[in-house]
Amino acid sequence: MLLVNIKIIMQPLYQRDIYQELSIGSKAELSDDNLFFTTLQAYDGVAFKALYQKYSAAIYGNIIRYVNNEEKAKLILEQTFCEAWRSFPQFDKTKLRIFTWINQLALQTIRKSAL
Repeated sequence: MLLVNIKIIMQPLYQRDIYQELSIGSKAELSDDNLFFTTLQAYDGVAFKALYQKYSAAIYGNIIRYVNNEEKAKLILEQTFCEAWRSFPQFDKTKLRIFTWINQLALQTIRKSAL
């Protein structure tokens, strides 16, 4: 059985320390990325807000190149991040970088809106 203890300090969520306590009592420090992904997979709103702030401008830039319409691009961006929120537990960080995954979601949303 694995227990996760989170040491909260006055830093952004993705910079907090997390320790994974194994059943034998030893502790192994997890990387900041692992904490970030763990909290995202648990549908943590603060972590998702940080994800949005980090990637939304770049994703929007990619969307606007395809649709060439600001209102439609904003709607697609919103739909993309809603889909990311719903499907984040299935995201496999060993296969894709998170930006690439969200960008693929955006491209799928663009294709659906063109139908």
